[in-house]
Amino acid sequence: MLSAANIKAQSSFELSGYWLPGNSSTTLLNSFESNPSSFSMLKDWGLTMLYGSDFSSSVTSNLYLISLSKRLGNNFITARYTPGYQKDFVFNNGQSIILHDSTTQSLDSKFSYKELFGLGFSHKFSDKFSAGFTVRYFTQDFNQESVYPIFSDTLYLVRESNDEKADFWRGDIGLNYSPSDFISLSLSTQNLLTANANAVDPQISQYELKSDKGVLAGVSISPSKYLGLNLLYETNRDWQIGFNNFFEAFNGNFGIGVTAFHDKYQSPYIAGIIPAITYSTKLFGISLSGVKYFSNRNIVHTFSGFQNTGIDNIINNRYSFDKAVLTLTFTLNTIPERSVEFLDVNILNEIFPILSDHYLDKPFAIAKVINLTSHVVNAKPSSKIEGLDNGKIESPVVTILPHDTAEVPFFTIIPSSYEKKKAGISYVDFYLSTTNQSPDDQSQKPILINGINAWDGKVVNLRYFIKKDYEYSMDYAKNVLSRYKSELDTMSYALSIFYKAKILFNNFVSNLVYAANPSAEADYVQFPHETMKLKGGNCDDLSVCYSSLLESVGIQTALVDYKPVNGIGHVNVLVNTQLSPEQARLITKNDSKYFIRKNEEGIDEIWIPVETTSLTNFGKAWDLGAQKFDDDALDNLGLAKGNVQIVDVY
Repeated sequence: MLSAANIKAQSSFELSGYWLPGNSSTTLLNSFESNPSSFSMLKDWGLTMLYGSDFSSSVTSNLYLISLSKRLGNNFITARYTPGYQKDFVFNNGQSIILHDSTTQSLDSKFSYKELFGLGFSHKFSDKFSAGFTVRYFTQDFNQESVYPIFSDTLYLVRESNDEKADFWRGDIGLNYSPSDFISLSLSTQNLLTANANAVDPQISQYELKSDKGVLAGVSISPSKYLGLNLLYETNRDWQIGFNNFFEAFNGNFGIGVTAFHDKYQSPYIAGIIPAITYSTKLFGISLSGVKYFSNRNIVHTFSGFQNTGIDNIINNRYSFDKAVLTLTFTLNTIPERSVEFLDVNILNEIFPILSDHYLDKPFAIAKVINLTSHVVNAKPSSKIEGLDNGKIESPVVTILPHDTAEVPFFTIIPSSYEKKKAGISYVDFYLSTTNQSPDDQSQKPILINGINAWDGKVVNLRYFIKKDYEYSMDYAKNVLSRYKSELDTMSYALSIFYKAKILFNNFVSNLVYAANPSAEADYVQFPHETMKLKGGNCDDLSVCYSSLLESVGIQTALVDYKPVNGIGHVNVLVNTQLSPEQARLITKNDSKYFIRKNEEGIDEIWIPVETTSLTNFGKAWDLGAQKFDDDALDNLGLAKGNVQIVDVY
């Protein structure tokens, strides 16, 4: 008996034609042959059936395949049953017996190869990369007839049927990579793992399906939206090459294509073609394909020839017949279609809880969003900062044109109850919706949430620290001023604001000392009650405290921002006395000690600079504040050059 050759026939062959993996068509949904990674663009559920006919000496039809597929997040699972993936052989094994009536009966060998079912799993790691594996189960039945003699009074020949089974599992892995929308690459194994379910007689093993290991590489290119070019190459030098052309019609996609294949153990060099035509919508697809071999398939093969070659592919080998195959695919999407999608989310700034009003009209993040549809959509953005927000914070709706991109701002609301002093890294969940149902897309980004005393270094934002302790400041200021009630009641009304500012300052500084950055943090600002409790602070803390005391009793203030020189900035306070320029003589004869500003009605008013770090008395603090303001803001043109800025608290 001859030994079967170690032949490797083309194993990537499949019946529906080779369609572009990145295309929305689901014709590759169950093709473990050319798609061992089980890659699919299916969105939810998929059901596929293949029904075909073999054109041998007589036409036989059969259900080739039925399968069910499901996507779970970024995971894709397929289970298929393949009753039609079967090849049967009946050979005259060269032996015969002569019956008692002198007739001769040949002995047969019957071989049956089946793939019963398969399982596939793939995982989408990113929009560009996915990987997975397939497991398939094969059965092989070998029946050989033989005779053996029995010696008794008479010699008897007994006819015997020898049955053997050689079932096995086959496992392969693969990956798909799409560096762009126009190209898709794939790489997978062939017969990576095989496990026999049972052992067979060594004389039978030569007829088993061959399981030589190999590698399958594929590339699909889309020169245009509706054209796909495909190439599959196996390490045994077999290959397939084809093209697909799609066009839109009747609310769906029509596609035509043809694949040519070379199998070095079949002749001629181009062994045959697989033409296909398909129509698909979002709900179903129908494809009619065929296999046309270029050699004569209706010939009788000898048993000895089969012994020399064997087979390793059930549906494509030198004994296969021309076929016609009808593929029906049904898809069910219980997951809402996404209309919008995040392309990127950019966190603009870390969160400073004290700047509560700041985030009502200034976004803390900007997202780049794309409209995936062919119609105008209204994207409804929302976000939730873990540890800060109690629920989702809605941001304004953004209208996006078909297939266009837009920048979507995200705003937030800082709860008034937030009091954490330590900074910490948290995260933000961003959501995009177009209906009142589940979000179309969501993203997550890390973000730094500062403590309640944290400051972004902008003098304009010190106003939030001034307003935060308003109730405390009002109680403190009224308590102090009440002790000077009789004195204030007897003086001129025009001077009441000036003297209130003087009284509050002298009381304010009586128990304070200057301390540079007492918290050991450069951008840390104390609230007024903390400054009074700690009995000290730097220029930021003291200016905030004094301004808060004045504002709480209706005295208008502004902060003077002396921009950093050699890395060091400074801030002090301007107080609105509400005196007219003609009344300035009531408080000073030195016109360099005050600054004239117009109010909202356009009326000139006298403002006086006060240096809060001068913890002596009001007169000294006024002198120092006026001198610095006169030098830096006026003489050196600080206000004109932008080196000095006046920031109104309200």
